[in-house]
This record gives sequence, structure tokens and C-alpha cells, in this order.
Amino acid sequence: MASAPGSLKLFGEHAVIYNRLGLSAAFNRRAFCEIKKAEDGVVVNLTNFGKSEKFNLNDITSSHERIKKMIEKGDAAGLGNERKDIFSPYNVILGEFFSEFGFSPIEITLRSDVPRNSGLGSSSSVFCSLAGELNNFFHTALSKNQVAELANLGDKVVHGNPSGLDASTCTFGGYISFRRSEGVKLLKIKTEVPMLVVNTGFKNTGEMIQRVAERYKRDRKGTDEIFDRMEETAINGIKALESSNLTKLGENMEIAQECFVELGLSTTKIDEIISTASKNGALGAKITGAGGGGCVIILAEKPSSLIATYTKLSYNSFETKLGVEGVN
Repeated sequence: MASAPGSLKLFGEHAVIYNRLGLSAAFNRRAFCEIKKAEDGVVVNLTNFGKSEKFNLNDITSSHERIKKMIEKGDAAGLGNERKDIFSPYNVILGEFFSEFGFSPIEITLRSDVPRNSGLGSSSSVFCSLAGELNNFFHTALSKNQVAELANLGDKVVHGNPSGLDASTCTFGGYISFRRSEGVKLLKIKTEVPMLVVNTGFKNTGEMIQRVAERYKRDRKGTDEIFDRMEETAINGIKALESSNLTKLGENMEIAQECFVELGLSTTKIDEIISTASKNGALGAKITGAGGGGCVIILAEKPSSLIATYTKLSYNSFETKLGVEGVN
């Protein structure tokens, strides 16, 4: 069995699109994949969705070839249609693997503890666990870079044109920095950080990205200044992690959240979650991901002590650690 962690964004959301530095971290909710021998075909069991489907090699090959062409052409409409089939991303990963290493009948069972539709890398963690288990089961000695690339094929079906940051974070674990002009970089940080993740119960990534893009067109100079401050929080956040200075990390989370507010990406629910954290002695709190909903991360010495407070306010939350091991 292979497993892979979730991925959350610590710093640089939105600004990374405009070539600023971003920082993500693996956290200890995980997806799991187990492969067994089968008599014929490929059975894919998606435990969380209660769905199971059997495919023959021709099914997988034709799906793989069709989707790869769409990815290469940047066919957003075609990929949009493909993602309506929940099994499409798995077939493109399997097709890629079988085209390289040959086919063998197998049964695949996938399950995940990473919350879905919350900006926490849930799809990436599942695809990384699948790529990792294919590597384990068939003894193919793929490097971690190759595992991440294979998993990112699935994300290309789900998200269209992902940066690869989530797939890299779920594969390598720990902390990953990213800049569009430089790609991903694995950071040598060993600090595991206690964090509370609070879900607002709503997510609209596309609308938030569009909102920032429109602001950028209206006021490029002012928006660039915000992005520069966001990059500074990423740089200072990395330094704080390297020195295990949680107070400094929290301070930079607060500055990053101020940038989110200036970009118009906070909501009354997010404001309530963050003000509650501040009243209860948290070291820092901010949106993780696109904003406008999604999740808020809270840095606190004892995150679990805040769970009951958020439950009373009707928010789902869970304690986690950042900087954990990647795919294994």
C-alpha cells in the first residue's frame, strides 16, 4: 500500500500566478492506494465515492491517447467534458504507466482522508498515492520526480493547467517553494508545525482568480505592490520555518491575510474564523488557497483546544501538522 499527504498553501496564493514566490506544505491527512493482482482487466474502486468500474486495456489506451492530445493542445473544453467522468484521470495515469512499462491485470482500491473541494490538494494526494503504488507494485524504480509527473497528469484532467505544485508537495512532502519562472524547489526544512484547518463550507477558486485578474487590469501598480508584500511574507515565512520561529511565522501569516483582504478575497465567515482565532490567542491565521471561502489555517500552540469553539460556530475543523513525509 502507498499513501500520500494533502497539500496546503502557506504563502503566495494568487501572487504565484504573477511570478512571485509561493510556499506549500504537506500535511498529515493522507490518501491511500492498494493494488492487487486480478484475473483480467483493471478494476478501479473509489471508496470515498462508492464507485467501482472495470476497464480493459483498450478502454484505458483509447482514453489515455485522447486525453493526452487534449492536454498537449490545451483543449480546455475537451478536458472539461472528460472530467465529468470520475474515472478519466485514473485512466490517463494508468495509460501513461502501461505504455511505458507494459500491462498487467490489477485491482486498485483508493480511499482518502483529505477533505475534498477545500483547496487542500485532495485530488493530487489520491493521484500521488496511485502513482506511488504502481511504482511499488511493479517495482519500476520511478524517481520521485517521475511519480509527481505521473500524478500531475491526473491533475491536468481535473484542473486544466495546474502548476504541478500540489503533485510535488504530495510526492516529496515537507515544504515546497514555487515560482513560475523557476518551477518547484524542495526546501530542507525539518520543522513540523501544529495547525488547525477550519473549513468555511464554500469554495469558488475560479471566481477568485478572475477577481484578482480584473483588479490587476484596473490597477496594476497597486496590485503589484500587494503581490510584492505577499512574496515578502513567503520569504520571511521560509526563514521563520528554517529557524523554527513560530511567532515570526504567525506574524507573516497575519500580514499575508491583510493582503487577501486588500485583494477583496475575504468574507464575513473568514473574518469570523480569523477574529475568533485572535481572541483565543492564536499566533496567526490566514486563508489557504484562493479565498472567497475554502479553508482558513490557524497557527496555535494547542490547535485542538480551538476545535470545540469552532464547532459551536458550526464550522468543521481538524488539527494537523505541516511538513510531514510525502508519498511512501
